[in-house]
Amino acid sequence: MNKTGHILVAEDDPTDAFFLQRTFKRLGVPVTLHFVRDGQEVLDYLAGVREFHDRRVYPVPRLLLLDLKMPGLDGFQVLAWVRKDKRLKTLPVVIFSSSSEPEDVKRAQELGANSYLVKPHSIEELMSLVGQFKKHWLGIRKAKLSI
Repeated sequence: MNKTGHILVAEDDPTDAFFLQRTFKRLGVPVTLHFVRDGQEVLDYLAGVREFHDRRVYPVPRLLLLDLKMPGLDGFQVLAWVRKDKRLKTLPVVIFSSSSEPEDVKRAQELGANSYLVKPHSIEELMSLVGQFKKHWLGIRKAKLSI
């Protein structure tokens, strides 16, 4: 399978990360997923610092899949930082959260999220969501970001 790009996934729950990776692979989504566990790791990865300094190993992603409820910096703080960084402000950010609270959705939109997806409760729902994700998101960003 020819990989079309890299997606940075901010997910602190190892079970959610496992099933997400498994579903992307099972559906043949042609991307490489890079997982980080908290908001600070997202910032470090995107800035290319600390353990993420080698861009051959940790390339700039074409999309950020961002959980809101993470230890340390939460998804809202990360999103605000991304949108303030002139090199990353056009990076597509999809919130992938267990929260369906209208206040969370509104705040994410106000901070510049491109989309808001609520985590499904079953493998079937996850497969459907990843299938829709594949169709919608993988066709939109062909240009490479340079940092």
